[in-house]
Amino acid sequence: MPLLITLVLWLCIIFGSFGLFTSPNTAVTTTFFLGAVSTSIATFLILEMNTPLGGIITVSLAPLREALTMLGQ
Repeated sequence: MPLLITLVLWLCIIFGSFGLFTSPNTAVTTTFFLGAVSTSIATFLILEMNTPLGGIITVSLAPLREALTMLGQ
């Protein structure tokens, strides 16, 4: 959790510094929105990969169990 909080604060500082000296127009707003969406998706995928057996994206244990039965264990 401390890493996630640090990452979010770091990203807020970066996006804030990008927009500090620009005039708000459609291109800047769209670019910031797309950057924020792609960053949040990347953070979500990192958190999902941290728990491969739970969450929205899951990994099946069936191939591992089948391999273990073939090995006789």
